[in-house]
Amino acid sequence: MSSSSLIDPQQKIDPKPTDKLPYLRNKKALLEWARMLGVGGLFFGLYLGLGGFELLFLSVAVGVLLVGGLLLYLLGPKRIDINRLVTPVHAISGESVIVTVQVSFRTRIPLPWMIITDRWSGDTHRELLFPGFRRTFIYTYRLPKVTRGFHHLENCYVKWGDLTGWFTGISYPKGSSEFKVLPSPLFFGQMNMQGGYFPGESAAALRSRSQEEAADIRHYLPGDPMSRIHWKSSARHGTLHSRTPERGDVRMICIVLDNASKSYEIPMDALRPRSSRRTETPAFEKAVSIAMGLMRSAERSGAYVQLFSGGWPEGMARHEGLGKIPGRVLDVLTEIKPDSTRSLSQLLDDASRGWIPGMSIAVVTGTLEQESAKVIAKLLTHGVKVALYYAWDRKSNESSPSNGTIGDSLKRMGAVLYCLEHALPTYGQGVEPSHEPSGQPRVQ
Repeated sequence: MSSSSLIDPQQKIDPKPTDKLPYLRNKKALLEWARMLGVGGLFFGLYLGLGGFELLFLSVAVGVLLVGGLLLYLLGPKRIDINRLVTPVHAISGESVIVTVQVSFRTRIPLPWMIITDRWSGDTHRELLFPGFRRTFIYTYRLPKVTRGFHHLENCYVKWGDLTGWFTGISYPKGSSEFKVLPSPLFFGQMNMQGGYFPGESAAALRSRSQEEAADIRHYLPGDPMSRIHWKSSARHGTLHSRTPERGDVRMICIVLDNASKSYEIPMDALRPRSSRRTETPAFEKAVSIAMGLMRSAERSGAYVQLFSGGWPEGMARHEGLGKIPGRVLDVLTEIKPDSTRSLSQLLDDASRGWIPGMSIAVVTGTLEQESAKVIAKLLTHGVKVALYYAWDRKSNESSPSNGTIGDSLKRMGAVLYCLEHALPTYGQGVEPSHEPSGQPRVQ
């Protein structure tokens, strides 16, 4: 229940616990009692002066309300316990989560009504209960279309009162609850680690390829998993060394996710009506979803994958390995924001230090621009296979409208381009893309 006549205007703003709350509660109680005593004194004074059964009835009614208010303050709820269960614990962006709430409290008198308000980091829910003689409740509510990120319970407060709502009480039960919302993966068909994406190949065919790994030794880089450190070589040389997969038929991909704020500024010619902007998914959210789709495809096929993004020490891979995606990597994709100060060209330079020969590169960005295009063009001339995922393209020469776009230039050099606007619908967790309704991806 989102609103109720029992909620006064001052309580519609969700309060937060502070050190002044006991004083505020006492002040509010004094105001309630002053109001009722004033009304009762007025009716009783009129009855003494004028008489009449009507004034006597009103005076008695106010007296009954005063007694009820006194009982509410003395015998009302003293201990309120609230437990919440959020399902699913790891939700997908755009889905709904179900919150199951179990409430228990102690009181010696029946309560006419009780309002429980949960304020989450992204939404607020109010539940109106009619306890009566009951002391435990279980109810559920839905948080629709949750967004990517970590959501936590900011605060909760419980309000109760008499039938008229003239006497009320409020409590702030202690407790915490949180859940994680992963980015929703987007796909462009099935992944081919040798050259980006191509439609039609099943996940079973990808998994049937050889999973053998030949060990190649290189210097340790920050972020390398401990399980891949070559201890004998490290002891022999006096510095840490790591194993890396190095073979001709292995599927290897490096995902470079651009999270510079400047890259996701909407160009003037791409602005849409203000009314449609609220329902449109931000370009950065699509970029993170594409990165998640790439990671999931690599996970299913057992591919060797690296993940780079800005905001971390230069040259550090946030993820480098085979098979199941670690929880810490999912946390990174869950909380990442477009707040990096490193440009895409700088990020590509950082990522190139850990690349392995034969690895395909997947670059996910917002706007194609000249500086990063030069770096990508240089990679293409050296035979590196690049798949570029972007939101907006630009003219290769802004002053000359007759020239082609930056994407056209890179495409002629051999890059495979995908526009984020043409990504296939989101798939749920554990669902193979080949099992979903498919069609030819619209490749630019």
